[in-house]
Amino acid sequence: MAIEGIQLLFDLGLILLAATVFNFVARLLKQPSLLAYIAAGIVIGPIGLGALNLSFAGVPIGVTTTEEILLLSELGVAFLLFSVGVESDFSKLKEFGKIAVIGSVVQVVLTALLVFFFNIFLNILSFEQAIYLGLIVAFSSTTIVVKLLSDEHEINTLHGRLMIGFLLIQDVLVILALPLLDNISNFLTLELIIPLVLKVVALLVFGFVLNKYIYPRLFAFATQSDELFFLSAMSSVFIFIFISTILNFSIAVGAFVAGVTLSTLPYNLEVLHRIRGVRDFLATIFFVTLGIQLTFTFVSFPIALALVIIGIVFVFKPLIYYLITLFNGYGGRVSLMVALGLAQVSEFSFIIASQGRSILEQTPGLYSFIILIIAVSMAITPYFMGYTNFFHDLVNKIFGRFLDSMKNSKRFNKRIHELESVEADLKNHIVIFGGGTVGSNIASALALNNNKVVVVDANSETVLKNINKGINAVYGSADNKEIWLKVNILESKIVILAIPSPKSAIPLLKYLQKEKPGLVVFARAHYFKDAMKLYENSVDYIVMPQVLGSNVFVQKVAEYLETGDIERISNFKEEFVEYIKEKSKEEELPLF
Repeated sequence: MAIEGIQLLFDLGLILLAATVFNFVARLLKQPSLLAYIAAGIVIGPIGLGALNLSFAGVPIGVTTTEEILLLSELGVAFLLFSVGVESDFSKLKEFGKIAVIGSVVQVVLTALLVFFFNIFLNILSFEQAIYLGLIVAFSSTTIVVKLLSDEHEINTLHGRLMIGFLLIQDVLVILALPLLDNISNFLTLELIIPLVLKVVALLVFGFVLNKYIYPRLFAFATQSDELFFLSAMSSVFIFIFISTILNFSIAVGAFVAGVTLSTLPYNLEVLHRIRGVRDFLATIFFVTLGIQLTFTFVSFPIALALVIIGIVFVFKPLIYYLITLFNGYGGRVSLMVALGLAQVSEFSFIIASQGRSILEQTPGLYSFIILIIAVSMAITPYFMGYTNFFHDLVNKIFGRFLDSMKNSKRFNKRIHELESVEADLKNHIVIFGGGTVGSNIASALALNNNKVVVVDANSETVLKNINKGINAVYGSADNKEIWLKVNILESKIVILAIPSPKSAIPLLKYLQKEKPGLVVFARAHYFKDAMKLYENSVDYIVMPQVLGSNVFVQKVAEYLETGDIERISNFKEEFVEYIKEKSKEEELPLF
C-alpha cells in the first residue's frame, strides 16, 4: 500500500482512538461529548502531537487536515444535515411561521450588516472577507440544538419549537446563500440570482417527484430487507449529493434536501435509525477535525475585530433573538431560553468558511479564528442550554426593575397568557408536572372524582388540550420558581411528577423540603439511578413503568400457562383497543 494510503488509515485510526479516549474522560467528568471531540482534535493536531514531529514506522504521528480528512469531515456535516432534514416537519411552522421567517431574516441581515459596518470602522478586512465573515457568524447550529433538545426531552416544548422554527428558516437561507458566494464579485446581481433560483427550483422539484411518486413504493418494498432498506437510505443521500455537485451546490445542501424529501414518509424515523451509525462516525470526524484545524495563527488576528466578533456571536445575536421572541409575546423566560440556545455558529458556517478559505486566508489568522469561534461556540452551547435557570436569575438581578415591569406587560406575555388557565387562590389541590400520556390520564381521572387539578407542561399543545378539557393548566417547567407561585404549590395537598427526566424536578423538591416538609410527592422514573435520586430528595412514592410493565407481563403469561384460556386474560382487549384508537386520533388532530 502506498504511503499516502497508510497515512490516511493511520490518521483515521488516531482520530477515532483520540475521540474514544476523550469521550470516556468527558463521561467520567460529566461533560458534553462535543467538547471531548474538539479537545481530541487539538491534542492530535498541528498544535498538539503534530508539533512534536514524532513518527512510527516512518509514518508521522499527528493529524494534518489532508484533503481526504476534510472530505470525510464535510460528509460528516452532510449526514448531520441529512438527519436534520429527515426529522424536519415544516408543517409545524404553521404556528410559528411568521415569527420564524421574519425573525430569522431580520437576525441574519442585522448580524451580517453589523460585522460589515464594524469592519468599515476598523478597516481590517476586504469587502469579500467581510461578507463571508458576516454570514459565517449569522447562522446557528441546527444539529447541535436539535441534539441537545432531544437529549433533554425538550424537542416539543415551546422554546424548542421556536428554536427549530428559526433554525429551519436559517437552513433555507444558507442554502440560498452558498451558491451566491461562489461568485461574490457579482453578489446579488440578476445574472447570478436567476440561474440560482432555477437550480434551486430544479432540485426541489426533483425531490418532490421522488417524494410523491417513487419513494413511497421504493421504501415500502425495501422494508422487506434490513440490508436493502439501509442501502436505499444511503443511496438517497448520495443521489442528492451527486445532483447538488452538478448544480454547483455544496454537498451539505444536497444532503439536507435529501432528508427533507424523506421526512414526510412513514419510514422517516426508521431511515434515521438505520443511518445513525454512519452519521455518528462521520460526525465524530467532523468535530475532531474542527479541533485539528485550530492553529496558533489566530493570535495574529487583530484583537479589536476578534472582540467584536465574540461580542456579536455571544451577545448581539442572542439579544436579537431575545427581543424578537419577547416582542412576539412569549415572555422573558422563553425568550431567554431561545436566545441562549441559538448563541453559537452553525455547521454550515464551516462549509462557508471552507468555500471561501482562499479569500479568508488573505488576512493572517482570520480562517483559524473562524474555526476557533465555530468550535468554541458549539462546545459551550450545552452549558448555555443547561444553565438557563442560572442565567435567568443573573439577568433578573441585573435588570430587575425593567423585568418586573415587563412581566406585567400584556404585549410581552400575550402568548404565555394564552397558555394559562388557573383558578385564583387554589388550595388543597393537586399539582401535576408533565401533561403527556401519563400526566393527562392522571389529571383526567382525578378531575372526574372532583379533585382540583393543575397541569404544568412545557408543550404548548398539551397545555391547550388540557385547558379545552376544562382542566387547570399552565405553560412552564418544574424548575421554574414563578410557576411554583402561580400554581400556589405550597397550598397543594399532593404533587405528582410525571415528567420523563427528574433533573428539572430536583430544585422543586429541595424547595418543598425547606418550605413545606411533609407534602406528599409522587413521581415516575425510567432509570434506577433516577429513582434513587428522587428518593434521596424526599419523594414518597415512585412508579417505574418498566418495572410495573414487566410484573404485569409475567403475571399474565403465568396466568395463561396455568389456565390455557387466552380469553380470560384479554377480556379488556377490545376496550383497550378503542382507547388506543381514540388517543391516536388525538395525536393526529391539528391544534388550530
